[in-house]
Amino acid sequence: MKRLTQTKENRDNYVVEENQIQPMESGFSGNAILKLAQYENFHEGLMREQEKISLEMQKLRSEGKTRTVMFKQLLANKLANSQTLILLETYGLR
Repeated sequence: MKRLTQTKENRDNYVVEENQIQPMESGFSGNAILKLAQYENFHEGLMREQEKISLEMQKLRSEGKTRTVMFKQLLANKLANSQTLILLETYGLR
């Protein structure tokens, strides 16, 4: 992956080249904005998936199906998603 940002004096100060963003009437667009949107879409999708998994697991729990393959797969997916969210939070992305 080619970075769109470069760090300057310290790691809390990043810049993008001017050709990576373009001003528009209603805000900005460009490659840097697209990458930000893709991250935000990914994060929102992951959070929606976690909620969906929780609801499905609760349904299976109420039916007494906690030992099924489906329940175990949902649990594994939830743990994998949780690990991804923790990793993102470690980098300051929540």
